[in-house]
Amino acid sequence: MRAAGNGTWEQADGFVDRQIGRDSLHVWPFGDRYPVDVRFLVLDRGHGHVVPLHRPDHLEIVIFESGRLGYEVEDQRCEVGKDDIIVVGDRLRHRCLPLTASQAEARNVVLSFLPETVHLGAPVGDDFQYLMPFSVYGAVVPNVIPAKTGLAREILDFIQRIRREIPAETERSRLAIRTYLKMILLALVTHCAEFSEARASFDKQNEARERLHPIFEHLQHHYDEPIRVTDAARLCAVSPCCFMNLFKEVTGQSFVTYLNGYRVVKAQALLASTPKPISEVSLEAGFCNQSYFGMVFRRLTGVTPLAYRLQCKGSEESAGKPH
Repeated sequence: MRAAGNGTWEQADGFVDRQIGRDSLHVWPFGDRYPVDVRFLVLDRGHGHVVPLHRPDHLEIVIFESGRLGYEVEDQRCEVGKDDIIVVGDRLRHRCLPLTASQAEARNVVLSFLPETVHLGAPVGDDFQYLMPFSVYGAVVPNVIPAKTGLAREILDFIQRIRREIPAETERSRLAIRTYLKMILLALVTHCAEFSEARASFDKQNEARERLHPIFEHLQHHYDEPIRVTDAARLCAVSPCCFMNLFKEVTGQSFVTYLNGYRVVKAQALLASTPKPISEVSLEAGFCNQSYFGMVFRRLTGVTPLAYRLQCKGSEESAGKPH
């Protein structure tokens, strides 16, 4: 399996290791870009080079292309090698370790992304199920998928397709990335479903999501209206504290973050299908401050509202041209 293709191999200690802060949080530098990245990393864990246990602020899928290393996740250790896959959510602390003092370098392909890459900032319907593996890997299912499953080649193919779409400057390329990413996540869901513990966890998450059904239904019709956490909790017949914990458990986001994402999705539809001024779109989507709307929109989509509208218009014109 030859992974890099037209990609460039780079030293992990010069790119990844320096992103780990004193609080052991690994912050991926997405910046204002669309929050997905593919890197081809060379890990040199020999000569006493050891990184601390760290927790990513994003979601990661790592495929080993060559070499062999020790791997530690929370309080468990194992060895990982060619075609093994590591799946890491934002709740697990992990690191790679040398097996010997003269450890040879290892190479891996790393797909990093934020949940909003999958669901445009606000998960609805099937979006929850695509992200479920990250709540069970490392908890009830080992987060190292062995090479013998044969998943590495299938997943790597989609990762390569994602890489070719980066930096995702058009709506078409972002749609392609979401589609390829969902194919990867579907493969992980299928793998998890082989474990009875994971199936039980999935059922429990579905039950929790049902408890939040009243607020999801309310947002469908009233997303443009002010709503506080206390209002949402009352709709779900739970205390605000219970609601916040339950909402975070189900969506992986705070209620405010989810609400902003949901409103941005609605704003995208208005920008693409109507000539309404951006200030009006902002209000109709539920944002009372246009400046704040612009900041949230760019953070979630990678472009400004105006740039998004122009991209949609350009895509329509291209589609209308004879071939």
